[in-house]
Amino acid sequence: AALPQGFQILDSSDQLSAVKRVIKAMNLDEERYVPKQVTWFIAAQKEQGHRPKDVEVRDEMGRVQVQVYQAYEDQCQREGVVDFAELMLRTYELMRDNDALREHYQRRFRHILVDEFQDTNSLQYAWLKIFAGPVSGPNPTAEFAVGDDDQSIYAFRGAQVGNMAQFEREFAVERV
Repeated sequence: AALPQGFQILDSSDQLSAVKRVIKAMNLDEERYVPKQVTWFIAAQKEQGHRPKDVEVRDEMGRVQVQVYQAYEDQCQREGVVDFAELMLRTYELMRDNDALREHYQRRFRHILVDEFQDTNSLQYAWLKIFAGPVSGPNPTAEFAVGDDDQSIYAFRGAQVGNMAQFEREFAVERV
């Protein structure tokens, strides 16, 4: 759904407050569905590129968290607000689903540099792949990633150090 022209970006405390409002509106026990943990769940799902309908539910806790995620998305849409992970996910979905826009940016950026690559999450890596375009063909993009897998410290935020090895395989690069 489209954002209003004057949309606002939620910081982490605003996001937590929004999740608390959703949990309260759903009459859920905050001791069982701890708002901070539900907020982390939502962010983790977005960083994996998952909308509520895409989340694999394994148990009752997961089912309720997905319901909170959906209600949170609905509330944010009504209020014209987004969190940072939502900005990333919407941009990825826009590029993925709009051929003309994707091709425009793939032609526009001939060189892509990613620093601190060891701290990228799954969605950020998907971003890189979609901006880079096909690895072969006319006028391929040159990708350059800088990272040190021994310095990956953001796993708690969804960083996937395995993206470094995946980058080497998918882009057939040489290590420097």
